[in-house]
Amino acid sequence: MRTILPVLIVALVFSCKSPGTGKKTGGAGETAKTEIKGSFSISGAYALYPLISNLADDFMRIQPGVRIEVTRMGTGEGITALLSKKCQIAMISRPLTNEEINEGIWVIPVAKDGVAPIVNQRNPFIEQLLNQGLSPQEFLQVFTSGKELTWGFALGTKAKEKINVYVRNDESGAADIFADFIYKKASDLKGIGVTGDDEMIRSIQEDPLGIGFCNFTYAFDVITGERKKDIQIIPSDLDFDNKIDKVEVPFTNLEAAHRSLWLGFYPDQLCRELTLGCLGKPTDPAVVAFLHYVLGEGQANVKKSGYCPLNNVYINYSLELLK
Repeated sequence: MRTILPVLIVALVFSCKSPGTGKKTGGAGETAKTEIKGSFSISGAYALYPLISNLADDFMRIQPGVRIEVTRMGTGEGITALLSKKCQIAMISRPLTNEEINEGIWVIPVAKDGVAPIVNQRNPFIEQLLNQGLSPQEFLQVFTSGKELTWGFALGTKAKEKINVYVRNDESGAADIFADFIYKKASDLKGIGVTGDDEMIRSIQEDPLGIGFCNFTYAFDVITGERKKDIQIIPSDLDFDNKIDKVEVPFTNLEAAHRSLWLGFYPDQLCRELTLGCLGKPTDPAVVAFLHYVLGEGQANVKKSGYCPLNNVYINYSLELLK
């Protein structure tokens, strides 16, 4: 399954009652804040790092007796650190493998996000790209052939400008998701290797002939909600008709991106849950309190940080997993 919960077309309700940061005294949304002491570390996905780093800082202000260290290193490396007990929580931006599930990794969703194929807005063929997009088959050829392809090859013209392909060289959940979209593995993607979304964005901004992929959150300015300078999302021609239909038109701001994600307009294979994982159900009071905070008061920070917050269905499901 691609998601922990079945994809439901539900009302876009992003607010929820806050479970707080301490011991429960009433229902799922009513808690009393008690002083907690402890320390733990969180490692993993670049996709989650900005959000979890902010939430950890906020939580430590609320609970000064708790120390949290957050390190970004990619989903795969975060899971490795978790399994070797070098961290207590892993930031995970892809579904777990069967092997990882069998190792006893327990996860809860904390936000939703998508992976976007991107080019430079100054690409000389940008108008044609936006009008006809690229099909999954064309993405497959561009990202896995390992050959020097031209933009004319991708767009069906005589253009001779070379496509500069950028891929992730770290153990990236975004790479896993994008590769799965074209029915490949991340190891099958070939191109110029970059580490993390920030480097991917810079590479595309500096290269009008470049193509790559990134997490939604990095493609947009969190404050304005608009696309970052010179970054354009490539629409996916899912019906292979060489034209972008109304539902395939790429969104121009973060709010539209989130709406498209929830309503199913964006390709399902490029959408994913962002999760936090532990080795087994957590029992450390500081870890449990932090996870309650993320699912409660922290959800306001999720949206503020540029991510897609969970709706009440997800919130209640995650809270049940914590019981």
